[in-house]
Amino acid sequence: MKKNFNRLASTLLALAMALSLAACGQNGGTVDTAPPSQSPETPAPTASSAPEPDGETGLTVVHSMELQYANNFSVDYCANGCKIITDGGAQKFLLVPEGGQIPEDTGGMIVLQAPLTKLGCFSTTHATLFHAIGALDKINMVTTAQEKWYIDEVAQQIADGKTIFVGKNSEPDYELISAAAPQLILISANTLHGSDEVLAKLDELGIPYIADSQHLENHPLGRVEWVKLVGALLDMEEEAGAYFDDAVAKVEAVAEQVQGEAGHPTIMQTYIFKGTVYVRNGGDYVNKMLELAGGVYPFADLEPDQGGNTKMTVEDFYKDAVDTEILIYDNTSDVSVSTVADILANGGYLADMKAIQEGNVWGVNKNYWQSADDVATMIEDIATIIYHPENADSLHYFYKLPEA
Repeated sequence: MKKNFNRLASTLLALAMALSLAACGQNGGTVDTAPPSQSPETPAPTASSAPEPDGETGLTVVHSMELQYANNFSVDYCANGCKIITDGGAQKFLLVPEGGQIPEDTGGMIVLQAPLTKLGCFSTTHATLFHAIGALDKINMVTTAQEKWYIDEVAQQIADGKTIFVGKNSEPDYELISAAAPQLILISANTLHGSDEVLAKLDELGIPYIADSQHLENHPLGRVEWVKLVGALLDMEEEAGAYFDDAVAKVEAVAEQVQGEAGHPTIMQTYIFKGTVYVRNGGDYVNKMLELAGGVYPFADLEPDQGGNTKMTVEDFYKDAVDTEILIYDNTSDVSVSTVADILANGGYLADMKAIQEGNVWGVNKNYWQSADDVATMIEDIATIIYHPENADSLHYFYKLPEA
């Protein structure tokens, strides 16, 4: 009787082990109750949560990254430790954890294997997402020359040969890209749809690229929140979440402070290029920065649901901008301007603008676009321009534009 009992127990144990192995095989690896790098702002599902399989692959998604402001990417966490990342161009990536097995059915997703330690940046703004979480050492390829970097660490990495400059993003040196062998390249979403030749060559080289559309977010904190995408790629969700939360707290503090100010003057940020004024649409993140700092944007009704710019003639711009009280002139985009007199070269009648008459014209420092991770400080700067211009020496990203 005892022998029969032992034989039965052994049979049941073997059957249980076989069923367990079969379950692992369906997910391509060991099934965990939660991914190893869980998004800090999203709690793990409770025991009553019902994980849902992804419709294309059968991968079981247990939770998704919670995003407060960003609208142009997503991260889903699977039971087997994989992450499904959707970028700004609607491409889907399957990030397989280090040592994990690639599922048999990936649903056509682009497969990335962690750890990702060699990434390329086709824009300096992409590097700011790495800068925010102390991961600049993961950038091994850029399309901006050493002398044009204002992020000192990247310039030093190029000097040390740890990061390779491969030429302009529109015409890169593909041999240098091959030598760098990046596991993934960050490109801008507009590049994804507008530079077929470059993308075709990257496809030929077998180098995947992910579309960053932080510039299309209509809230400045949406731009900052893209740090979470890089955090997901590098298994640094905790660092990314902490950085974002700190930025939110700083911006909210400024917005609360300026609400108590007596007045809210009109303010705008723009530039002129070859006789065309690039006026920010009403729904653009830059205008939200002005608003959070206590200003009123005079072109708020211009494409209020759209980001980016609308092009105008100088004459048409003048008609609606003449009474603007504060002008931030983006002379990083129009490099011909270093004084107010240079602005007037586009039309002498611009001298009638209230901001110019009252000497309230500001320039943009060259490090501005390479500091997209520091939106909170930019908004603090704008609040200083609006309410305490006497403290201009304390500004980080703007300066008083000289008359001549």
